[in-house]
Amino acid sequence: MEEDSGFSMLNDDIVLVVFAKLEDDPRHWARVACVCTRFSSLIRHFCWKTKCSQTLPSLLSDSPATCASLLKLAVCCPGLRHAGIAADRDASKNPKTCRKPHLARGNWDLRREQGCKLLARQFRDDCLYLCDWPGCVHPHKKRKYMLFRGIFKDFKTTRVWTSLDGDKRKKLPVECAFCTSRYTWDLHSAFCLRRGFGYQIDGEPVVRAYVCENGHVSGAWTDVPLFS
Repeated sequence: MEEDSGFSMLNDDIVLVVFAKLEDDPRHWARVACVCTRFSSLIRHFCWKTKCSQTLPSLLSDSPATCASLLKLAVCCPGLRHAGIAADRDASKNPKTCRKPHLARGNWDLRREQGCKLLARQFRDDCLYLCDWPGCVHPHKKRKYMLFRGIFKDFKTTRVWTSLDGDKRKKLPVECAFCTSRYTWDLHSAFCLRRGFGYQIDGEPVVRAYVCENGHVSGAWTDVPLFS
């Protein structure tokens, strides 16, 4: 515990200098934040907010919830269930398959170029930022799924949102992996994803993605790589 260590003798400014040495990988901050409430508060309100303001200023708002969601988005793989692959009822059949969110692998950067390549042509002007590929790889039913995550900037002003809301697309009872939203939409069945990705022999889509009302995206692709 931090209270029983030498860190309890240091003021916040010195502790923040130490934490700054760990900024190359946000997963380090996620682990440190689990040590105690003091560390968690410093990571959320100083380290991560400063990092976002430097690297993702267009996505950062004054809402603490937004900053917390961006931190989770940066470090957290959504898991197969949130990516629309593994149902809860499958858990007993294959307990080794990861379904819940967990610390992700790969670069944490959010990039719009990758999001543009994911969307159908009529939605290319929407700002979808995706974490660096390929993210985490998970096996399930003799396939390997490459999971990704991302966020729409100003989601309620995008053409994707207009399409989902205007067509009254059915929500799915799968909660978001990054915020408190209890439902998501399937971007594949709503024809928001680029058509060229195609399907597997058994009819399964090569790429799938789900979005919540706050614009957080969880998805997966398999077999055919998205980007060269």
